[in-house]
Amino acid sequence: MTKLDKLKQAEHLYVYENQPLDVIGAKLDLSRRTLFYWKKEYEWDKKRFEKGREQELFNRELLNFAQKIMDKISNDIDNNQQTPQAEMYSLMNILKNLPQVKQQITEPKQKQKPKTLSPEHFKQIEKELFGIEN
Repeated sequence: MTKLDKLKQAEHLYVYENQPLDVIGAKLDLSRRTLFYWKKEYEWDKKRFEKGREQELFNRELLNFAQKIMDKISNDIDNNQQTPQAEMYSLMNILKNLPQVKQQITEPKQKQKPKTLSPEHFKQIEKELFGIEN
């Protein structure tokens, strides 16, 4: 592999796959000094930022498009009109990707609630469903 090939592969790993320079150096047998020089000389950080910004804009557009399709389908249902299959198919394909998109554009990341029931939950369930009070 030539030095030019390594440069292109290192840039791809850094910019598009968000891999750290240490990992890239180990994979391609390159020194840290070489990688830091290339990173500065070829503006890899700027390219990485631009790539991230483009992805964020695309994700937002995808969410907006999905919302428009859902609104149209909702209007069709409200007006007792048949929804074209193409619209339903498009929406289903977009929905498959929404969890990943939503995670990427949510700022800041929210803490998820634990998925286990606490003793207080059990007491509330017993009280509301069975009328048992402790």
